[in-house]
Amino acid sequence: MVNLRIILVNPEYQQNIGYCARIIKNFGFNDLWIVSGPKIGQEAIKYSKHAADVLNNVKAVKSLDTAIKDCSIVIGTTAIEAAGKNILRNSITPKELTKQIKGNSEKVAILIGSEGKGLDVKDLEKCDIIVRIPANEEYGTLNISHAIAIILYELNQKRIGEPRSSDFIDPHDRKFLISSIDSAVSKMSGLKNSNTIKLAVRRVIYRGVRSPIEGRALIQFLKNLNKNKK
Repeated sequence: MVNLRIILVNPEYQQNIGYCARIIKNFGFNDLWIVSGPKIGQEAIKYSKHAADVLNNVKAVKSLDTAIKDCSIVIGTTAIEAAGKNILRNSITPKELTKQIKGNSEKVAILIGSEGKGLDVKDLEKCDIIVRIPANEEYGTLNISHAIAIILYELNQKRIGEPRSSDFIDPHDRKFLISSIDSAVSKMSGLKNSNTIKLAVRRVIYRGVRSPIEGRALIQFLKNLNKNKK
């Protein structure tokens, strides 16, 4: 099972927090964090039904940075369909997400934005992968508890041949790749969209570079590239 943390960012209603706790327990998870949300009271407990234990163990913090500090992969959610140049919201489906992180032993965070506004730009910039649930084009915004249910359902499915954690790129190698490319982009002159390029590269690495062999091959390439420049 994925080592998963659910983070509610600026949730507005106790009722929805209770529903979210119930869903999280339904699928066998228990690590719930709340960033700048209302204090948990009787209404949240009422709607959590038999998941009061999840609410009792909630970590309430004031900043998203605190909530994701020890997470290796940060997954954002959005109801806005985007493609092309909109790197910030380029997304995959929950089913595709399963293929990316199933069997991974790293701490994975899923961010769910507020009922009214979702995740803001600064939150999305902290995300390595963006997930969107395909829905009716006329009204595609789901209640936060419903969104959690769909994502956790996909992650909870038993699949034959599920990859072992050893089949994934080492987190230190991935960090080296991203920092090396960030450094190279920063040194390039005349780039007006360097931050967008860095974000795009990070998203590509998280979505596409999964195995240790791929990671080591890219690291070797970058090291040899730097040597040749000298």
